[in-house]
Amino acid sequence: MVEQAVFDNRFTGRLVGEAVRRLFDADGTVYLATGYFTWSGYLTIRDQLQTFLARSADNRVVIVVSTGADQFSRLVATTLWELDFDDRIQLLTYRDGFVHPKLYIRDGPDPALVMGSANLTWDGLGKNLELAWYYAPDDPDDPVFQSHLEWMVDFVDGCDRVTPADLTRSVRLHKTIDTWTAKGRINLPMMIKGALPFDRRDRSVDVPLLFEEE
Repeated sequence: MVEQAVFDNRFTGRLVGEAVRRLFDADGTVYLATGYFTWSGYLTIRDQLQTFLARSADNRVVIVVSTGADQFSRLVATTLWELDFDDRIQLLTYRDGFVHPKLYIRDGPDPALVMGSANLTWDGLGKNLELAWYYAPDDPDDPVFQSHLEWMVDFVDGCDRVTPADLTRSVRLHKTIDTWTAKGRINLPMMIKGALPFDRRDRSVDVPLLFEEE
């Protein structure tokens, strides 16, 4: 029987962290793709992750993060590398743009996924108003699950291993500056255009949305 539920840290009374921790309850490969992975987020799932790895030598964890100074903790990376004595934890990053997905999957005989708005931070997993969907089919060939797994595998194939060089202060700060500068180039001109007090006589007629592409 398919199990599904919504988690939001607020109205449902269910924390997103509970849903993510459930992924470590059965064996297989757990994939975590997130834009932000902080120390507080790691502590939220640490016990379940460590138990998962200790339970079976075949269990694996694949994590994709952005390595910007404001997005990822070097302490998390160091801790994961210390745990990974037999290459069962892959810490990856996507280098061709900003990492924004929040998709968490367990691939194995008892598959499950969590998808929504929450990053791997305590704010995302237990504090902010978020919206996350937990989905656990009774068949690994379930088409909904498989479509998400296929996306994840393709995403992972386009990623590289995080290296110690990625986590130096200068590289991390440079990546953060590049990210936020790029966001400014995308949004700032349209924001300024929309804020200027010119040509407002017919604003009520056929006006495009502020961020609509021209």
